[in-house]
Amino acid sequence: MVGVGNSNNFGRSRLIELSIRNLGVIEEAAIEFAPGLNVVTGETGAGKTMVLTALSLVAGEKSDSDLIRLDSERLSVTGIFELPSKPASQLGTLLEEQALDIEDSIILSRNINRDGKSRASISGVPTTVSKLADFSDELMEIHGQHGAVTLTKSSRQRDLLDNFGGARAEIALAEYKKALESFQEIKRRLHDLDKSESSRVAKIQELETLLKDEAKLKPKSGELEDVENKISVLENLEDLRKHLSEIREALTSDEHGALRGIDRARRAFAALSVKDERFSEKVKRAESAYFELSDLANEGGILLDELNEGGISLDELLERKAAIKGFAKKHGGEGDIEEQLQRALERAKAAKNEIADLSGGEDRVAALKSDLEKVRRSLIEKAGSLSEIRNDAAARLTNAVNDELNELAMPNARFLCQIVSAKDFDKDDFPFHGIDEVTMKFSAHQSGELLPISKVASGGELSRLMLAIEVVAAGNSPLGTYLFDEVDAGIGGKAALEVGKRLKRLASTSQVIVVTHLPQVAIWADHHLVVNKDSTGSISESSISIATGEERETEIARMLSGVSESEHAQEHARELLNLGKE
Repeated sequence: MVGVGNSNNFGRSRLIELSIRNLGVIEEAAIEFAPGLNVVTGETGAGKTMVLTALSLVAGEKSDSDLIRLDSERLSVTGIFELPSKPASQLGTLLEEQALDIEDSIILSRNINRDGKSRASISGVPTTVSKLADFSDELMEIHGQHGAVTLTKSSRQRDLLDNFGGARAEIALAEYKKALESFQEIKRRLHDLDKSESSRVAKIQELETLLKDEAKLKPKSGELEDVENKISVLENLEDLRKHLSEIREALTSDEHGALRGIDRARRAFAALSVKDERFSEKVKRAESAYFELSDLANEGGILLDELNEGGISLDELLERKAAIKGFAKKHGGEGDIEEQLQRALERAKAAKNEIADLSGGEDRVAALKSDLEKVRRSLIEKAGSLSEIRNDAAARLTNAVNDELNELAMPNARFLCQIVSAKDFDKDDFPFHGIDEVTMKFSAHQSGELLPISKVASGGELSRLMLAIEVVAAGNSPLGTYLFDEVDAGIGGKAALEVGKRLKRLASTSQVIVVTHLPQVAIWADHHLVVNKDSTGSISESSISIATGEERETEIARMLSGVSESEHAQEHARELLNLGKE
């Protein structure tokens, strides 16, 4: 196993470790990655590209049993990602939806059997491959022939453009979504009013019953869990009193209490420290132990006093629990009891307005239609403002990416971020993310037709385009990890150095992992991993090492000439490495 630190310098997620078993030439390996630029090198056929293949499987890509080692029945890949203290909104939403018990890291796993069957899990909880893909989309971006190029997805292009647009785009999108929410709410209320008179009367009676029940019971969100905890305490009251009494006796007894003895010991240490300074540290430790146990004794005493004071009885709590559950089941629809309670409380909150709507007749309908038209005009205005901001950001993104492509030895390549805004609102069908279709187009040749990047053939040119886009947009992107394969295909010399510089720049804000065969790229690494085949042609854990110092110089020399012992190659390697340091 390769060991590195576990710090996160970017306030974003990052890949900590990738475990691979029975994938291609890799028998078993556990690779740990560092923040910054991680470079993976090795001889042709050594299995370095299998790193990207493994992460593509972790990302939910289509599985292939041909990837399994010939003498094995199953392959497994696992990626461990460190999470920031405050995950980006979409990742945070996914974590809440899955109700995963996750603190500072998340584990994405995939197993593929020889018969083609695939199993996926997230932090040990079985899941679907599509859900695995949803999580990986918020954790990493993969560019290369073996990886899913998620930036070719229309939704990812729109998100990238909005992130590039900065605070203005974020505020405009939030205002649009808020107006859309109001618009859809009024439409729903109007739809309810279109129902028959008999349905309307029944609905009013149902809502009035809900309000009556809510006013009588006054339930609160999360109350059921609190009541169940209190019931558990009362059901075990005698045991709790017994143990708390034992704790207080053991700590505070005048004859045998631990605090009395520790107090004597700390005073003795204090007396010794006056005569010998070696005891000064022991005084601190003794005092720390004394005050910690003293706090425990006080807290235990407070808890015991609270239990002895009594309060609401067990029978009353059981009745309250039954009443809350009955209210939730009666008014909360389907789902577990907590979901039912929350839904019932939300319905009660909106019930008065709904009763007013249903009781208002034609006047109420007319008033709601007037409100709908006002909100509709506001929604169109906010959609237009969002479009203007996006068009401005698209123009700036287009120019910046084309400048990067020129520096990446693609002077004839052209990139265009295009916005097409809808004009017809007769159906009042406003999309959730605005009225704009965002399309990123590319041509590798001056005279070539600009095509959506989803239709551009994969390879080195596409990888360099992706690198240019990511370097320009990374500052505002929430993604923590970028992976590149083939980014240096078909280039060398100065162009390769420019690719390396831009990977290094991208790594200043995010974690970057690149598989490369060019020394001009490898010299920029913060963390250089070398993959070697053993005598049997297999890759095991011991075959992957960190290259530092002379080992790194030797690897760069091998990449330059194919012969690591060449003095001329080693001298050239030192020159390149010094350039990377500068």
